[in-house]
Order: sequence, then C-alpha cells, then structure tokens
Amino acid sequence: MQIDFFMTLLISLGLTLAFELAFCLLFKVRGFYDIILVILVNVFTNPPVVFTHNILQRSTALPPVVIVLVLETAVIVIEGFCYKFYARSIKHPFWISIGANMFSYFAGLLTLNII
Repeated sequence: MQIDFFMTLLISLGLTLAFELAFCLLFKVRGFYDIILVILVNVFTNPPVVFTHNILQRSTALPPVVIVLVLETAVIVIEGFCYKFYARSIKHPFWISIGANMFSYFAGLLTLNII
C-alpha cells in the first residue's frame, strides 16, 4: 500500500512537472532561475495536494469536484504569489498559475483516461 501511494505521488509529480513546464515554456517563461522556480513550486505543492486529496476522498463525504476545486484554488494562489514575489520574467504570475494548473489538471485527466 505504501509503495503504491509513493508511486502515485511520483507519477503525479512527474506528470505535473512535464505539463506545467511545457505550459510555462509555451507562454515564454524563460531563464534558468524562473524554470527552477516553476520546478520548486510544484515540488513543494504537488505532493501535499495529492496526499490531502487522497485523505479527503477516503475520509469525507465531500463530492470529488469540491475537493479538487478547493485544493487547486489553494495551489493557484500559492503558486501565483511565489511567482509574483520571486520570478524574474513572469509578467502575469496569477494568469500563468491559473493556466498552468488548469492545463496540467486536464492533461493529467486525459493522460490517465488514455492509460
């Protein structure tokens, strides 16, 4: 069980990094510093969100859509502020955060449905 959950965390983080980095590069986030920032922000937000989602889904009667909306909104706000205060080339940090997270979420759903 623990190994399965650990693999879930790793796969989720890997896909999130791939999708969000692709989105950010597509929208002209450039520079080594900002690319590293995108990676670090996702490394620090993705595992807690996946873990919390898993716990809430198993232990509450909340609809899955509510859990996802609350968690993704929190991530968007956190990432947006990180980009706003620390990024060098991200001109619209909250729009990048919203777009990258929406792209990552829906691309992840599509990927999981294909696999």
